[in-house]
Amino acid sequence: MKLLISNQHGAILMALIPFLYGMLLGNPIWLHFFLLLAWFSLYLMTYPFLNLFKGKNVHFAKYQKWTLIYGTASLIFALPTLWHNWHILYFLAAMLPFVAINIYFVKQKNERALINDFAGIIIFAIAGMASYYFSTFTFNSQIWLVALLPTLYFVGTTLYVKSCMRERKNPKYLYASYLWHIACIGLFVITQQIYLALAFVPPAIRAYLLPKKKLSVKQIGFAEIAISILFFIQLIFATL
Repeated sequence: MKLLISNQHGAILMALIPFLYGMLLGNPIWLHFFLLLAWFSLYLMTYPFLNLFKGKNVHFAKYQKWTLIYGTASLIFALPTLWHNWHILYFLAAMLPFVAINIYFVKQKNERALINDFAGIIIFAIAGMASYYFSTFTFNSQIWLVALLPTLYFVGTTLYVKSCMRERKNPKYLYASYLWHIACIGLFVITQQIYLALAFVPPAIRAYLLPKKKLSVKQIGFAEIAISILFFIQLIFATL
């Protein structure tokens, strides 16, 4: 049986990086493995689930089936994690308003809207916070870093990708991408967090150079995977 998975493979890293960062910045435990499986199954579920709201849909039964499969898998994997710390359900509840935003834009047939992208980024940030809280049982300043730092990167990534693809002819996205990356570097230079500033340098170079080149979707995707992994490594080095 072939899995039903979205072709937006770059979003997988967006789902995983905050979770892994929260786990590493906190206190990694073996139950994080089940939490990761539960979260990844829930992430996979979003594709068929959101497609259920597209109105007349010849694939409705297929999307319904895979929503149930992924949802059931997520629940099964979540059971041992809820036994350890059931309070992570509060983080799931915090995601729901942003899921509602996703549903709204699917119904409007405008999934590429910037606000919709930002809603998804916030959901991933909340997952990172849940990963941190899961083992630490602590809601402190560190948990906000788990949400903030990957979010700063992903907002820049979203602006950059739009400047390379669907909004290639719209200079507003290109300039917004430039300004965002410069602002991120400047923020951490001013606050004397040089290693964090350096983590945003490769994304900034990519945001400046690559939109000028005529790259295919696949080339943009491969470059983004490399930059995301490099950013994650630098982020860990800068904050652990």
